[in-house]
Amino acid sequence: MKTNEILKLIGDKEFLDKIYQFSYRRCNTSYEAEDLCSDIILAVISAVHNQEGIENFYAFVWAIARRVYADYSEKRNQTRQTISIENGDLFLAAKENEIDSFIEEAAEQEQIKKIFAEISFLSKAYREVMVLYYLDEMKVKDIALKLGINETTVKQRLFSARNTVRREVENMNERNLSLKPIRLAIVGTGNPMGNDPRTKADRVLSQNLIYLCKDKAKTAKELSEELCVPMPYIEDELEIQVYGENGKYGMLRKLDNGKYITNILLVDYSEYDEANKIYEKHLDEYIPILKNNFEKQKQDILLFPYLSKQSDATFILWGLISRTIWIFEKRVKEVIGKNYFSDVEPVKREFTTVATAFRDDMNPNFGFYGCDGIQSNSVWKYRYVHFSNIYGARKEKHFACGHNITNDDKLLLTLKALDGTLSIDELNDTEKEVAAKAIECGYIKKCGKILLPQIVAYEKKFDKAFHNMAIALNENTEALVERIAKELSEFMRKHIPEHLMNEYEYYIGCIAGVRFLHETIEACIKEGLLCEPENKIGAEGVLMVIEK
Repeated sequence: MKTNEILKLIGDKEFLDKIYQFSYRRCNTSYEAEDLCSDIILAVISAVHNQEGIENFYAFVWAIARRVYADYSEKRNQTRQTISIENGDLFLAAKENEIDSFIEEAAEQEQIKKIFAEISFLSKAYREVMVLYYLDEMKVKDIALKLGINETTVKQRLFSARNTVRREVENMNERNLSLKPIRLAIVGTGNPMGNDPRTKADRVLSQNLIYLCKDKAKTAKELSEELCVPMPYIEDELEIQVYGENGKYGMLRKLDNGKYITNILLVDYSEYDEANKIYEKHLDEYIPILKNNFEKQKQDILLFPYLSKQSDATFILWGLISRTIWIFEKRVKEVIGKNYFSDVEPVKREFTTVATAFRDDMNPNFGFYGCDGIQSNSVWKYRYVHFSNIYGARKEKHFACGHNITNDDKLLLTLKALDGTLSIDELNDTEKEVAAKAIECGYIKKCGKILLPQIVAYEKKFDKAFHNMAIALNENTEALVERIAKELSEFMRKHIPEHLMNEYEYYIGCIAGVRFLHETIEACIKEGLLCEPENKIGAEGVLMVIEK
């Protein structure tokens, strides 16, 4: 018989009754029989999981039953028992069942408090029967009816739960009652489109729960004990983290064995730092190449058909620098995929999330620069409008992905100023206030009475040509790409969990190389390739692309 067929048979009422009758004939009380029956069932289930196939199931079961009974008899003879009769019922007051005794003795209030607290740390199936039996004082028969299970299953769960609670009560004083002081720095790639699991992981409990599943799959019970958080909260939080925002992509995944493990790339800050240094140690080699290419491309950069007048190549480079680094890192990714990860089929998602774990006392240096883009059709007199901005240590974010252009008065005014005819005298008081704010954040500039865009702007039909300038800035970097790819691939093979190996492409750029853009920007400012921003809310790095 196969394992799944055997497990179904074990749950059959007729089979369970036979086990109970076997136990009852060998015990002094029905309560004792329940405990023995539970032991036999648990031993059978455990043995089944360790067998590939069983030819004679019943012979297999009775052999285990006799062995368990022999062990049970030996333990019973070693345990001093006392029998008391109360209200016509017989109770066994042995160490195995001390929970019942504690609950019956009013003087043990502190112990009772501990017991009831520990019940909350049980998994749902066991917690239910304990609550119904001890708190609601329901009989086994009524519990079985309420939960839609047979009485033997109720007895088995009560037995297991009692032993768990007794053990945990004894160890309660040794338990660490504080959460791990871990925070997650979570970033996403691309447009979330309603499936961003970060929105469900902003609480301390959420982040610590996810972190504990980073290196090893764990059960809800194990997580409850490590975090010292009752099971109802853990079970609810696990469901949230598996489900995510749209039910398809969460921060955790549930395995077939019922355990939970991370569903995203999650690294400790020490790993993040080490991975980024693979890029950073080559910066002294990359910057001279970039500088040489910039000097060669400078006239092409200045002569590009901008819609907004531009005369400073070091200002324009702010609009190209993110693309330049992305192109470099994309080439590293291609070499890694071709030469070092050809045996791994990479997962493809429109949006994914990665995270770095750190403690508050670490003062981590993430060096993160983001680049968010927004677009809309039929705005003002244009068929299509796209805005993007970069942000990080030198630049504050003007807008994020999902920002509505049509509701942003400053962006709309910048569009109106694009044709070079917008006069301050034409504006009403409200529009003048918007114009003042647009000038302050660098979107537009004033030339006499005329308002003009200060940000880099061009038509969509020239977008490929603009992108090609970023490609040209990466000429003669192939040898460097090869060295970084080799070092990084060796590092990733050692550090990416096996179940997430097919997400290796997201490790590149989202974990390794994140600081490379920051370090490149700082080096370019030092070398005079990028102008140093006067403030963090200026026009540097803001692009506008339109289609007439």
